[in-house]
Amino acid sequence: MRCLPTLGYADAMDQFSGDLAAPASKTASVPQALLELVQNPWRRVLLRFNSKAAVLSAMFRGAIFMVASLKSHHAGRDGAALVEAFYGATCAGFFGTLAQALRFATPQWQAELVLAGIFPVFFQIGDYFFHSALEGHVIPSGMIASAAFTALSAMFNLYVMRRGTLLVGGEGKPFYRDLGTLPKLALFFVISGVMKLWRLVAGFFREAPREAAVSTDPAS
Repeated sequence: MRCLPTLGYADAMDQFSGDLAAPASKTASVPQALLELVQNPWRRVLLRFNSKAAVLSAMFRGAIFMVASLKSHHAGRDGAALVEAFYGATCAGFFGTLAQALRFATPQWQAELVLAGIFPVFFQIGDYFFHSALEGHVIPSGMIASAAFTALSAMFNLYVMRRGTLLVGGEGKPFYRDLGTLPKLALFFVISGVMKLWRLVAGFFREAPREAAVSTDPAS
């Protein structure tokens, strides 16, 4: 393991394993990166459709909806899984294109807001109406599970793409190599998230006693 003495533990976990890709020498802002996609959609969106993300999404989303619908008595539950797999694959492919374009855009919090906040909202709205239009029936548990998966997968996709995985085009590598890297990155994604949550909670409890001491100080 490479030593990272100047980083906090959670930051070290973020950059572990040598898979953190180097950003371009000139990084664009989030609005600039989005504008480039809009100005040349054929080359930057359609021709860079992320088939890797599409395949993974179809597999996982179809399975999620199938499990969620096991207790449903709706006759079309198998169709619901197929609809979810198709819709998820199509959107995930374009979402992968968007994530690849924004993975090093600055500031990072804006990119994360677009990818893990704004996009999932529109995705779930479209998912609901897509199921309603094709089947006329929506499985609530499946929609809830899909929404949670959308938000989580958005952050995971951004995490792995910043480390050179699940990319397409000249920046990408063979899919089988990505699949071999994903289990390790998934482990460190979870560890990193836990450590960040721990730092947040620990920071809150460190600040609370200070505020209490100030409020009880007679001089105040």
